[in-house]
Parts: sequence; C-alpha cells; structure tokens
Amino acid sequence: MIRSGYLFLIVYGVVLACSPGGIPTSSDTERYREDLSYLRPTYAQQEDSVNNDLPAEVKDYSDVEPQYDVTRELNTILDSIDVLRKNVRYVDGFTIQVYSGYDSEEATIARGKVYAILPDSAPSLKFEEPNFKVKVGRYYSKLEAQRDYSLLRVKFPSALIIPQRVYIK
Repeated sequence: MIRSGYLFLIVYGVVLACSPGGIPTSSDTERYREDLSYLRPTYAQQEDSVNNDLPAEVKDYSDVEPQYDVTRELNTILDSIDVLRKNVRYVDGFTIQVYSGYDSEEATIARGKVYAILPDSAPSLKFEEPNFKVKVGRYYSKLEAQRDYSLLRVKFPSALIIPQRVYIK
C-alpha cells in the first residue's frame, strides 16, 4: 500500500511538472508598455561645420617621426632567424601513397593508373625493402593534398596522405 502511495505521488508530480503552467497571456490591446526615454543620454547638437560636397583636406604627415618604432629590433630578430634557417633545405610536408605491396607488377600498374587520373603528376615508384611503394605529389599542407587525394580515392581506396619531407630547390 505504501509503495502504491509513493508511486501515485511520483506520477502526480510528473504530471504536474509536465502540464502547462498558468502563464497568463495578454491580448493585443493590453500590451505592456514602458517609456524609458528618460534613461537615454542626451547630447548637445553640434553645428555641422564640414560641407559634405567638398572633398576632405588631405594632411601631410611625411615630416612626423614615429615615436614607438620597432623596425630596427624586428629586422635584427628576422635576420637572426634567417641565419639559423640558412642551411635548412626541406620543410615538413605531405605526399599521397596510393600503393604499398610486394608485387612490382601491381606497383607499375598502379603508377600507370595515377598517370591516367592525374596527368600532370609525377608518381614515384620506390622499393623500400620488402615493399614497393607508389607515391604522388609534394604538398606543404594536408589541405593542399586533399583535392588530389579525393580524386585518387576513387581508384585507390587504400590511398593515404602521409607526412614526408619536401625538399626546397
């Protein structure tokens, strides 16, 4: 009996919680209105001394010296970065691997299919023991590689965008 009482209270609470509340609705004629114009700031009207028909005067600032110029310090930092990166001949980029397997004949066929899909590409066929790998393109970002990757995915479902060093000429 006590359990059924608890059950009744729970069901009754859920029904009350889900029922629409007694929110009063107003008709269109009894809309709430309040004048808040006294809270808005007021400004004195200024006379319009500029004639909009005439072009604005162009001021010459060529003789003004900059106060907080950082050009010299910035150039020093950029030169030091340039010296540090002088010997770098590559950047971290991406390539698309379309085939990786043991069969050299299949690798050659895959390379030919890549030529058919992307005529301007130069796919490379390399033997990295024990696999033959066919890779296409040199891209600086994955976003750049995405267009060719989506074209190659049709014929090569196992194609991957993989990280690779892109050598700078």
